[in-house]
Amino acid sequence: MNGPGPVCVVIPAYNSEDTVGDVVRGALRHLPAVIVADDGSADGTSRAAASAGAEVIRVPENRGKGNSLRLLFAEARRRGFRAVVAIDSDGQHDPEDIPRFLDAHREFPDAILVGSRMGDPAAIPAHRYNSMMVARFYICLAANRFIEDTQCGFRLYPLSLLDSIALLKERYVTETELLIKAGDSGTPVRSLPIVPFYKPGQKTHFRSVPDVAAISVYVISYLMVKWAVETFRPGLKHTYRGAGTGRDRIFLGPRTDRAFEALMVLLCMPLSAMYGALYFLLRATLGIRSFEGLQGCGVPVGKVYASTLLLPLLMAVSITDLVAGRFGVRPNLSGGFVRRFYPNLWSGWHFPGERE
Repeated sequence: MNGPGPVCVVIPAYNSEDTVGDVVRGALRHLPAVIVADDGSADGTSRAAASAGAEVIRVPENRGKGNSLRLLFAEARRRGFRAVVAIDSDGQHDPEDIPRFLDAHREFPDAILVGSRMGDPAAIPAHRYNSMMVARFYICLAANRFIEDTQCGFRLYPLSLLDSIALLKERYVTETELLIKAGDSGTPVRSLPIVPFYKPGQKTHFRSVPDVAAISVYVISYLMVKWAVETFRPGLKHTYRGAGTGRDRIFLGPRTDRAFEALMVLLCMPLSAMYGALYFLLRATLGIRSFEGLQGCGVPVGKVYASTLLLPLLMAVSITDLVAGRFGVRPNLSGGFVRRFYPNLWSGWHFPGERE
Protein backbone atom coordinates (compact mmCIF):
# COMPACT_ATOMS: atom_id res chain seq x y z
CA MET A 1 0.00 0.00 0.00
CA ASN A 2 1.36 3.43 -0.92
CA GLY A 3 -0.15 5.27 2.02
CA PRO A 4 -3.61 5.73 3.43
CA GLY A 5 -6.16 6.71 0.82
CA PRO A 6 -9.71 7.96 1.31
CA VAL A 7 -11.54 6.44 4.29
CA CYS A 8 -15.25 6.10 5.01
CA VAL A 9 -17.29 4.82 7.95
CA VAL A 10 -19.39 1.67 7.60
CA ILE A 11 -22.15 0.71 10.04
CA PRO A 12 -24.00 -2.62 10.08
CA ALA A 13 -27.37 -1.94 11.69
CA TYR A 14 -30.39 -3.93 12.80
CA ASN A 15 -33.43 -2.51 14.61
CA SER A 16 -31.42 0.44 15.94
CA GLU A 17 -33.58 3.44 15.05
CA ASP A 18 -33.04 4.94 18.54
CA THR A 19 -29.24 5.03 18.29
CA VAL A 20 -28.04 4.84 14.69
CA GLY A 21 -28.75 8.52 13.94
CA ASP A 22 -26.46 9.78 16.70
CA VAL A 23 -23.72 7.35 15.60
CA VAL A 24 -23.97 8.58 11.99
CA ARG A 25 -23.89 12.26 13.00
CA GLY A 26 -20.91 11.62 15.27
CA ALA A 27 -19.03 9.82 12.48
CA LEU A 28 -19.74 12.59 9.96
CA ARG A 29 -17.92 15.05 12.22
CA HIS A 30 -14.69 13.25 11.30
CA LEU A 31 -15.21 11.68 7.86
CA PRO A 32 -17.32 12.89 4.94
CA ALA A 33 -18.99 9.58 4.05
CA VAL A 34 -20.94 7.07 6.14
CA ILE A 35 -22.55 3.95 4.66
CA VAL A 36 -25.12 2.01 6.68
CA ALA A 37 -26.34 -1.51 5.90
CA ASP A 38 -29.84 -1.92 7.33
CA ASP A 39 -30.03 -5.66 7.89
CA GLY A 40 -33.75 -6.22 7.40
CA SER A 41 -34.82 -4.03 10.31
CA ALA A 42 -38.49 -3.99 11.32
CA ASP A 43 -38.28 -0.41 12.65
CA GLY A 44 -37.19 2.95 11.26
CA THR A 45 -33.44 2.25 11.16
CA SER A 46 -33.08 3.14 7.47
CA ARG A 47 -35.02 6.38 7.87
CA ALA A 48 -33.05 7.43 10.96
CA ALA A 49 -29.71 6.71 9.29
CA ALA A 50 -30.62 8.53 6.07
CA SER A 51 -31.98 11.53 7.96
CA ALA A 52 -28.67 11.79 9.82
CA GLY A 53 -26.76 11.93 6.53
CA ALA A 54 -25.77 8.32 5.78
CA GLU A 55 -26.03 6.44 2.51
CA VAL A 56 -28.18 3.39 3.25
CA ILE A 57 -28.07 -0.11 1.78
CA ARG A 58 -31.37 -1.83 2.55
CA VAL A 59 -31.18 -5.61 2.98
CA PRO A 60 -34.69 -7.12 2.48
CA GLU A 61 -34.37 -9.68 5.28
CA ASN A 62 -32.13 -10.18 8.28
CA ARG A 63 -28.96 -11.97 7.13
CA GLY A 64 -26.63 -11.20 10.03
CA LYS A 65 -23.66 -8.94 10.68
CA GLY A 66 -21.27 -10.90 8.49
CA ASN A 67 -23.40 -10.42 5.39
CA SER A 68 -23.78 -6.71 6.18
CA LEU A 69 -20.01 -6.28 6.50
CA ARG A 70 -19.38 -8.00 3.16
CA LEU A 71 -21.91 -5.70 1.49
CA LEU A 72 -20.37 -2.62 3.13
CA PHE A 73 -16.81 -3.59 2.15
CA ALA A 74 -17.92 -4.12 -1.46
CA GLU A 75 -19.80 -0.81 -1.59
CA ALA A 76 -16.83 1.09 -0.11
CA ARG A 77 -14.54 -0.44 -2.74
CA ARG A 78 -17.00 0.46 -5.50
CA ARG A 79 -16.96 4.07 -4.33
CA GLY A 80 -13.17 4.24 -4.42
CA PHE A 81 -12.36 4.15 -0.70
CA ARG A 82 -9.10 2.58 0.41
CA ALA A 83 -10.05 1.83 4.01
CA VAL A 84 -13.12 1.71 6.22
CA VAL A 85 -13.80 2.39 9.87
CA ALA A 86 -16.39 -0.12 11.09
CA ILE A 87 -18.46 0.97 14.08
CA ASP A 88 -21.54 -0.56 15.72
CA SER A 89 -24.94 1.10 15.47
CA ASP A 90 -26.02 0.66 19.10
CA GLY A 91 -24.07 3.60 20.54
CA GLN A 92 -21.61 1.40 22.42
CA HIS A 93 -18.69 2.98 20.54
CA ASP A 94 -17.82 6.67 20.68
CA PRO A 95 -17.35 8.23 17.19
CA GLU A 96 -14.99 10.74 18.85
CA ASP A 97 -12.40 7.93 18.83
CA ILE A 98 -12.35 7.91 15.01
CA PRO A 99 -9.52 10.50 14.72
CA ARG A 100 -7.28 8.23 16.80
CA PHE A 101 -7.92 5.38 14.35
CA LEU A 102 -7.08 7.69 11.45
CA ASP A 103 -3.85 8.84 13.12
CA ALA A 104 -2.81 5.23 13.72
CA HIS A 105 -3.75 4.35 10.13
CA ARG A 106 -1.44 7.06 8.81
CA GLU A 107 1.39 5.60 10.90
CA PHE A 108 0.57 1.95 10.10
CA PRO A 109 -1.29 1.94 6.76
CA ASP A 110 -0.87 -1.83 6.27
CA ALA A 111 -2.36 -2.85 9.62
CA ILE A 112 -5.85 -3.75 10.76
CA LEU A 113 -6.67 -1.63 13.80
CA VAL A 114 -8.91 -3.06 16.52
CA GLY A 115 -10.42 -1.13 19.40
CA SER A 116 -9.73 -2.52 22.86
CA ARG A 117 -12.11 -2.24 25.82
CA MET A 118 -9.64 -3.92 28.18
CA GLY A 119 -8.40 -0.72 29.82
CA ASP A 120 -11.24 -0.95 32.35
CA PRO A 121 -12.37 -4.58 32.74
CA ALA A 122 -14.68 -3.65 35.63
CA ALA A 123 -16.85 -1.68 33.20
CA ILE A 124 -17.56 -4.82 31.16
CA PRO A 125 -20.41 -7.10 32.32
CA ALA A 126 -18.90 -10.19 33.99
CA HIS A 127 -20.41 -12.81 31.69
CA ARG A 128 -19.29 -10.88 28.62
CA TYR A 129 -15.78 -10.37 30.01
CA ASN A 130 -15.36 -14.11 30.72
CA SER A 131 -16.33 -15.07 27.17
CA MET A 132 -14.03 -12.34 25.80
CA MET A 133 -11.09 -13.77 27.75
CA VAL A 134 -11.57 -17.34 26.51
CA ALA A 135 -12.12 -16.11 22.95
CA ARG A 136 -8.94 -14.04 23.10
CA PHE A 137 -6.95 -17.00 24.43
CA TYR A 138 -7.65 -19.14 21.35
CA ILE A 139 -8.07 -16.48 18.66
CA CYS A 140 -4.60 -15.14 19.44
CA LEU A 141 -3.19 -18.66 19.03
CA ALA A 142 -4.95 -19.08 15.68
CA ALA A 143 -3.84 -15.61 14.51
CA ASN A 144 -0.19 -16.08 15.58
CA ARG A 145 -0.27 -12.82 17.51
CA PHE A 146 -1.63 -11.01 20.54
CA ILE A 147 -4.85 -9.05 19.94
CA GLU A 148 -5.95 -7.32 23.11
CA ASP A 149 -9.71 -7.38 22.39
CA THR A 150 -10.73 -9.89 19.75
CA GLN A 151 -14.48 -9.22 20.06
CA CYS A 152 -14.62 -5.43 19.60
CA GLY A 153 -16.44 -4.35 16.45
CA PHE A 154 -14.82 -0.87 16.35
CA ARG A 155 -12.09 -1.43 13.76
CA LEU A 156 -10.27 0.07 10.79
CA TYR A 157 -9.75 -2.21 7.79
CA PRO A 158 -7.48 -1.38 4.82
CA LEU A 159 -9.58 -2.75 1.99
CA SER A 160 -6.61 -4.00 -0.04
CA LEU A 161 -5.79 -6.44 2.76
CA LEU A 162 -9.29 -7.89 2.65
CA ASP A 163 -8.97 -8.78 -1.03
CA SER A 164 -6.85 -11.82 -0.15
CA ILE A 165 -9.19 -13.09 2.60
CA ALA A 166 -12.24 -15.24 1.80
CA LEU A 167 -15.00 -14.44 4.27
CA LEU A 168 -17.03 -17.65 4.32
CA LYS A 169 -18.70 -17.56 7.74
CA GLU A 170 -21.85 -15.74 8.79
CA ARG A 171 -23.19 -13.43 11.49
CA TYR A 172 -20.79 -12.60 14.33
CA VAL A 173 -18.37 -15.37 13.33
CA THR A 174 -17.29 -13.28 10.32
CA GLU A 175 -15.41 -10.73 12.46
CA THR A 176 -13.52 -13.53 14.21
CA GLU A 177 -12.81 -15.27 10.90
CA LEU A 178 -11.42 -12.03 9.50
CA LEU A 179 -9.03 -11.44 12.43
CA ILE A 180 -7.77 -15.02 12.46
CA LYS A 181 -7.15 -15.22 8.74
CA ALA A 182 -5.50 -11.79 8.66
CA GLY A 183 -3.15 -12.66 11.50
CA ASP A 184 -2.45 -16.15 10.21
CA SER A 185 -1.48 -14.72 6.83
CA GLY A 186 1.04 -12.31 8.37
CA THR A 187 -1.05 -9.13 8.32
CA PRO A 188 -0.27 -6.79 11.26
CA VAL A 189 -3.15 -6.38 13.71
CA ARG A 190 -2.79 -3.52 16.19
CA SER A 191 -4.83 -2.50 19.21
CA LEU A 192 -6.15 0.93 20.17
CA PRO A 193 -7.68 1.60 23.60
CA ILE A 194 -11.28 2.82 23.52
CA VAL A 195 -13.89 3.51 26.20
CA PRO A 196 -17.15 1.65 25.55
CA PHE A 197 -20.58 2.77 26.74
CA TYR A 198 -22.73 0.10 28.39
CA LYS A 199 -26.08 1.74 29.03
CA PRO A 200 -28.51 0.15 31.53
CA GLY A 201 -30.93 -2.04 29.63
CA GLN A 202 -29.01 -1.59 26.38
CA LYS A 203 -30.28 -3.92 23.67
CA THR A 204 -27.85 -6.32 22.05
CA HIS A 205 -28.43 -8.69 19.16
CA PHE A 206 -25.46 -10.82 20.20
CA ARG A 207 -26.88 -14.06 21.59
CA SER A 208 -24.77 -15.19 24.52
CA VAL A 209 -25.25 -18.93 23.89
CA PRO A 210 -25.67 -19.58 20.13
CA ASP A 211 -23.32 -16.83 18.95
CA VAL A 212 -20.59 -17.68 21.46
CA ALA A 213 -20.99 -21.33 20.50
CA ALA A 214 -20.72 -20.54 16.78
CA ILE A 215 -17.55 -18.52 17.30
CA SER A 216 -16.07 -21.18 19.59
CA VAL A 217 -16.60 -24.12 17.25
CA TYR A 218 -15.11 -22.17 14.35
CA VAL A 219 -12.00 -21.24 16.33
CA ILE A 220 -11.59 -24.83 17.57
CA SER A 221 -11.92 -26.21 14.04
CA TYR A 222 -9.45 -23.62 12.74
CA LEU A 223 -6.85 -24.54 15.35
CA MET A 224 -7.23 -28.27 14.75
CA VAL A 225 -6.55 -27.74 11.04
CA LYS A 226 -3.77 -25.21 11.65
CA TRP A 227 -1.90 -27.44 14.08
CA ALA A 228 -2.24 -30.38 11.67
CA VAL A 229 -0.70 -28.31 8.86
CA GLU A 230 2.08 -27.05 11.16
CA THR A 231 2.84 -30.65 12.21
CA PHE A 232 3.53 -31.88 8.72
CA ARG A 233 5.05 -28.72 7.24
CA PRO A 234 8.03 -27.84 9.44
CA GLY A 235 9.01 -24.17 9.40
CA LEU A 236 5.57 -22.99 8.22
CA LYS A 237 4.21 -20.25 10.47
CA HIS A 238 1.32 -18.82 8.43
CA THR A 239 -1.11 -21.51 7.28
CA TYR A 240 -3.55 -19.09 5.61
CA ARG A 241 -2.27 -17.80 2.28
CA GLY A 242 -5.44 -16.68 0.58
CA ALA A 243 -8.75 -18.14 -0.54
CA GLY A 244 -8.73 -21.93 -0.70
CA THR A 245 -5.79 -22.41 1.66
CA GLY A 246 -5.52 -23.57 5.28
CA ARG A 247 -8.89 -23.96 6.97
CA ASP A 248 -10.65 -22.88 3.74
CA ARG A 249 -9.77 -26.22 2.14
CA ILE A 250 -12.37 -27.87 4.36
CA PHE A 251 -15.17 -25.46 3.41
CA LEU A 252 -17.50 -27.11 0.88
CA GLY A 253 -20.62 -25.24 1.95
CA PRO A 254 -22.36 -24.07 5.12
CA ARG A 255 -23.90 -27.45 6.00
CA THR A 256 -20.79 -29.52 5.46
CA ASP A 257 -18.76 -26.94 7.35
CA ARG A 258 -21.08 -27.12 10.36
CA ALA A 259 -20.72 -30.91 10.28
CA PHE A 260 -16.93 -30.56 10.18
CA GLU A 261 -17.01 -28.12 13.11
CA ALA A 262 -19.14 -30.54 15.13
CA LEU A 263 -16.66 -33.32 14.37
CA MET A 264 -13.73 -31.16 15.48
CA VAL A 265 -15.48 -30.31 18.75
CA LEU A 266 -15.91 -34.04 19.43
CA LEU A 267 -12.29 -34.76 18.53
CA CYS A 268 -10.57 -31.67 19.93
CA MET A 269 -9.63 -33.36 23.21
CA PRO A 270 -7.83 -36.39 21.70
CA LEU A 271 -6.41 -34.26 18.88
CA SER A 272 -5.05 -31.69 21.34
CA ALA A 273 -3.44 -34.44 23.41
CA MET A 274 -1.88 -35.86 20.24
CA TYR A 275 -0.64 -32.45 19.08
CA GLY A 276 0.86 -31.81 22.51
CA ALA A 277 2.76 -35.09 22.41
CA LEU A 278 3.92 -34.42 18.85
CA TYR A 279 5.05 -30.91 19.75
CA PHE A 280 7.38 -32.09 22.49
CA LEU A 281 8.53 -35.11 20.48
CA LEU A 282 9.25 -33.28 17.24
CA ARG A 283 10.58 -29.96 18.56
CA ALA A 284 12.14 -30.78 21.92
CA THR A 285 13.44 -34.25 21.14
CA LEU A 286 14.12 -34.35 17.40
CA GLY A 287 14.70 -30.63 16.75
CA ILE A 288 12.17 -30.52 13.89
CA ARG A 289 10.61 -27.08 13.40
CA SER A 290 7.02 -28.28 13.50
CA PHE A 291 4.34 -26.07 15.11
CA GLU A 292 6.27 -22.99 14.07
CA GLY A 293 3.26 -20.70 14.44
CA LEU A 294 2.53 -21.93 17.95
CA GLN A 295 6.18 -21.65 18.93
CA GLY A 296 6.36 -18.14 17.46
CA CYS A 297 3.57 -16.95 19.75
CA GLY A 298 6.05 -17.21 22.61
CA VAL A 299 3.51 -18.65 25.06
CA PRO A 300 3.87 -21.65 27.44
CA VAL A 301 2.82 -24.48 25.13
CA GLY A 302 2.08 -26.88 27.98
CA LYS A 303 -0.46 -24.45 29.43
CA VAL A 304 -2.13 -24.09 26.04
CA TYR A 305 -2.75 -27.82 25.70
CA ALA A 306 -3.76 -28.18 29.36
CA SER A 307 -6.32 -25.37 29.00
CA THR A 308 -7.68 -26.98 25.84
CA LEU A 309 -8.19 -30.28 27.64
CA LEU A 310 -10.16 -28.39 30.32
CA LEU A 311 -12.70 -26.96 27.85
CA PRO A 312 -15.44 -29.50 28.78
CA LEU A 313 -15.11 -28.47 32.43
CA LEU A 314 -15.34 -24.79 31.46
CA MET A 315 -18.52 -25.56 29.57
CA ALA A 316 -20.01 -27.27 32.63
CA VAL A 317 -19.08 -24.32 34.86
CA SER A 318 -20.56 -21.85 32.38
CA ILE A 319 -23.83 -23.79 32.17
CA THR A 320 -24.00 -23.77 35.98
CA ASP A 321 -23.64 -19.97 35.97
CA LEU A 322 -26.28 -19.67 33.24
CA VAL A 323 -28.83 -21.83 35.08
CA ALA A 324 -28.16 -20.05 38.39
CA GLY A 325 -28.70 -16.71 36.68
CA ARG A 326 -32.16 -17.79 35.58
CA PHE A 327 -33.03 -18.07 39.28
CA GLY A 328 -31.56 -14.67 40.16
CA VAL A 329 -28.29 -16.07 41.56
CA ARG A 330 -25.00 -14.93 40.03
CA PRO A 331 -22.15 -17.04 41.45
CA ASN A 332 -19.81 -16.18 38.52
CA LEU A 333 -17.95 -19.49 38.90
CA SER A 334 -16.71 -18.97 35.36
CA GLY A 335 -14.78 -15.86 36.38
CA GLY A 336 -12.36 -17.67 38.70
CA PHE A 337 -12.03 -20.59 36.29
CA VAL A 338 -11.22 -18.29 33.36
CA ARG A 339 -8.71 -16.22 35.33
CA ARG A 340 -6.86 -19.36 36.39
CA PHE A 341 -6.85 -21.44 33.22
CA TYR A 342 -7.27 -18.90 30.39
CA PRO A 343 -5.05 -15.99 31.45
CA ASN A 344 -3.27 -13.52 29.22
CA LEU A 345 -0.27 -15.67 28.31
CA TRP A 346 1.03 -12.77 26.24
CA SER A 347 1.29 -10.37 29.21
CA GLY A 348 3.91 -7.76 28.38
CA TRP A 349 4.28 -9.08 24.82
CA HIS A 350 3.64 -6.74 21.90
CA PHE A 351 4.77 -5.92 18.40
CA PRO A 352 7.12 -2.99 17.93
CA GLY A 353 5.11 0.21 17.87
CA GLU A 354 2.10 -1.20 19.71
CA ARG A 355 1.14 -0.04 23.14
CA GLU A 356 2.31 -2.31 25.94
